[in-house]
Amino acid sequence: MCRLFGFRSAVPSRAHRSLLEAENALSDQARGHPDGWGIGWFIDDDAYLVKSSTPAHICPRFKEMSDRLSSHTFVVHVRRATVGGIDPLNAHPFRFGRWLFAHNGTVHGFDRLRPWMLERTSAKLRMSTLGDTDSEHLFAFVLSQLERAGVDPSGRNPAEARAVAGALRTGLLTLAAEARRIGVDRPTTNVILTDGRVFLAHRSGIDLYFSSQKRHCADASSCPVPDKVCLGPGVSPTGRVNHLLVASEPIGADNVWSLMDDGSTVALDADFHRVVLPAHAGAG
Repeated sequence: MCRLFGFRSAVPSRAHRSLLEAENALSDQARGHPDGWGIGWFIDDDAYLVKSSTPAHICPRFKEMSDRLSSHTFVVHVRRATVGGIDPLNAHPFRFGRWLFAHNGTVHGFDRLRPWMLERTSAKLRMSTLGDTDSEHLFAFVLSQLERAGVDPSGRNPAEARAVAGALRTGLLTLAAEARRIGVDRPTTNVILTDGRVFLAHRSGIDLYFSSQKRHCADASSCPVPDKVCLGPGVSPTGRVNHLLVASEPIGADNVWSLMDDGSTVALDADFHRVVLPAHAGAG
């Protein structure tokens, strides 16, 4: 298993508190998840990655990157290997074009499900899969489902958040149904997926939390966003938020965290309207 953290913010922000300094920071969680780490972020229209097979809590580069980077969007992961060797290629997040993806969980019976997944993965995405994890194969499978739904798998063309959510959920539901059919355990597929404009997180089989509200913000006085809805209910009457955080475990006492229902998806569109989609009927 692994630990996920990600956020999308209306203003460029640093992630150093959540990664290094806050209560239950991701670097602390990495003590039990020592098999590598990765940070994905966006600058303008491009996604960037830095990854390592060194444990995050003892890696100087993890601290350096956490201190230096600022972005509207981050996806961060610390790994405890289940499928695939300990190698930077197998560290999350994974990137294809503008899309970043991180996974917490296991595709149980992956040796049996892999051929089925590859049959439903486009040739260009199969060719881009360089590691040997179930997670990277899951990413390619999910992007292929997006492509079938009319979403650009490169992320260069803007996507509609509900369309991405629908394709993501359908793909994961189809995978779970195939696992049931061949008699292996349900895949556990907590994932974060973003192109730097839309941001989605899905919970399946393991706890996953989200937050759009703060009890206190040290940067409130200098924040350029005029509507401090994040210090109130967290959501405006129109459904707009100023930020969305997602994490495997609550991080930081200043954030108000909500446990997602199993099978549900939280989606943030390019205009920061947030929607929580309930589990599909029959999911799991």
